Amino acid sequence: MTFPAGLAALVEECLRADLRLVSVSHRDDSALLFSTSAPAESVAKLLYVKNAFQLVLEVPRTSLSGAAKAIAQRLRRSVSPGLERMSGFRIMAQIDGQLEPLDRHAKGTLERAVMSATRARVMSRGGGDELWLIGRRALGTIVLGRRLSRAAKPGPAGSLSPELSRLLVRMSKPQGGDVFLDPFAGSGALCRARAEWPARRVIGVDLYAEPRFDSPRARAPIEFLREDALELPSVESGSASVVATDPPWGEFESFAGSAQEFYAAMAASFRRVLDPRTGRLVLLVSRKMEQLVADELIRAGFEGPRLVPVLVNGHPATVLNACPAEARDDGG
Repeated sequence: MTFPAGLAALVEECLRADLRLVSVSHRDDSALLFSTSAPAESVAKLLYVKNAFQLVLEVPRTSLSGAAKAIAQRLRRSVSPGLERMSGFRIMAQIDGQLEPLDRHAKGTLERAVMSATRARVMSRGGGDELWLIGRRALGTIVLGRRLSRAAKPGPAGSLSPELSRLLVRMSKPQGGDVFLDPFAGSGALCRARAEWPARRVIGVDLYAEPRFDSPRARAPIEFLREDALELPSVESGSASVVATDPPWGEFESFAGSAQEFYAAMAASFRRVLDPRTGRLVLLVSRKMEQLVADELIRAGFEGPRLVPVLVNGHPATVLNACPAEARDDGG
């Protein structure tokens, strides 16, 4: 499967939570090759990856044309289970995420082998299954994969990617009775992502931005409050199940006071509104600010946060995952 560069640790953690018996055989900054006892349908339903493929066959790394011919030979001997229930298909190729041309003769050889093995017809303009020859720089093989899912449409310019937004939501362990709060809603990416899971309430807050909350996958309505995230006057104490947000990083915006004062006020605000027993906190911050933010969370009454390193558009960042100290003390 593939995902935006720099999110491998976060994706792998979520995979192990969502699928049974995950074993990773290859990882790089934007792809994982893994096995699981979960059915392909479960992998296809994962919302936080760009593309997911079911492995059909794997051959030693060579040119794409050579790999196509080698896979065709394998298919003439036996049919892979990954090609079952396929009526139409087209063949594509990529190396390290970049679309690559495939020699016409080699492509025809592979198409004929697939047709003979499956009785499916070639649909070169799309509309059927997609079979991809995939190579990665650090992978010693070329794989033939059957595409299970497609990339989501990107959000507004400057917003978090749909995949990262969904990963952050997944880190919050979404539940149907949640009151979800994003106090720095910005473009609305996290609220749109959370609305794809059932929830009691999904609330976006921002003083200045004009969030976009429309989502074709929405399963929960989204509310909007125009107020200060450091105060949250409309949010009752202890009423939020989850706070998940991407607060200012201090790189392109200036704080009214010091960064320490800003993050201290933020931590206190989030601690007040979170349910003291079951509340969950997920923050995306600049890597250089992670220790400062972690220290302020602890001072505000959170357990020491778990830190997961990521890259956001090439910028080093960290996901902090924490809960109120009372929740841990109570066994939550």
